[in-house]
Amino acid sequence: MATILIGIPTRNRPHYVKEAISSVLDQTFQDVRVLVSDNDSEPAASRQVRQHIEELNDPRVSYYLQAENGGEYGQGRYFMRSLQDESYFMILHDDDRLEPEHIEYGLSKLNTDPELAFFSSSQYLFDERGRTLEEMTEEYCRYQSRDRFPEGRMDDALEILLEYGLFSISGSIFRVSAIREHGLVDDDCTGLYPFEFNVFLRIAERRLPAYYTPRKLSGYRWHNESMRNTDGSTLNLSMVETLIRILEKRHFDGRAERLRKNLLSYNYRNYAFIQYVADNPTGCYQALLRGLRLNPMAPSIWAYLALAVFAPFIIRRRWGPRINLAPPL
Repeated sequence: MATILIGIPTRNRPHYVKEAISSVLDQTFQDVRVLVSDNDSEPAASRQVRQHIEELNDPRVSYYLQAENGGEYGQGRYFMRSLQDESYFMILHDDDRLEPEHIEYGLSKLNTDPELAFFSSSQYLFDERGRTLEEMTEEYCRYQSRDRFPEGRMDDALEILLEYGLFSISGSIFRVSAIREHGLVDDDCTGLYPFEFNVFLRIAERRLPAYYTPRKLSGYRWHNESMRNTDGSTLNLSMVETLIRILEKRHFDGRAERLRKNLLSYNYRNYAFIQYVADNPTGCYQALLRGLRLNPMAPSIWAYLALAVFAPFIIRRRWGPRINLAPPL
């Protein structure tokens, strides 16, 4: 049986998923099992992916077509049900890729320290044609704080997660025993977002250690079809509601609790603007007041409250085009 299961969720991206699969098969570590889960693609796209995998004729790679689009949550749960005797588990997005030494390097850290729950690395950006974007990578890493933290073990990743995000689900290697013991995600969450945050939060809130390297061992494809550019993850009603629900049910101690409240207040601010654009001004005011109760010293929320009271037309004009009231696909 393989050491690691690599789940590759895909939907209508046959031209990209082939490269993702190749990046796994080209790894210096070869004891892998690859499961490509097609999230209800269009028939032509699914045929291309299935045919490509059949032509590979590699027993390590298999294909499964989902009956419906279950989003990232549905795919993550499917991969967990598909685990056999593997010790490690990875999700690789269909438009991303791994550097050849990625898995070998990550497993060397996890095998050395059995307490580690997961391994995560920094990323570089590349475009539709596979060309590395050097300047955008530097900007992206600054925005995601990917170069802020040194190589090594993180004994407490909770504050880092709440303040910076930092970790990417695509390419991170998880110890199966840690995931199975605590569960991959919250039971009441479905759809697309915030799957990534939910996975890392469930590990970090239990104070399980992780290993992080600023080495860019995986690539994040920057293109017009990516979730960051199509789903409006900050101002999508379904996404913001789910993130609020995840954060509301949790309570921490000390600085981690302050960071939770700050993050929650920020999302109530976003939720307020969504409510106003959805023609629910009362809901807008209620959300802003909730945000202020959580973080009364936040000048931005006070400013947005004044905007909602005295110049609400600016909200609709400025924020309306960025708000998505439909569930993410």
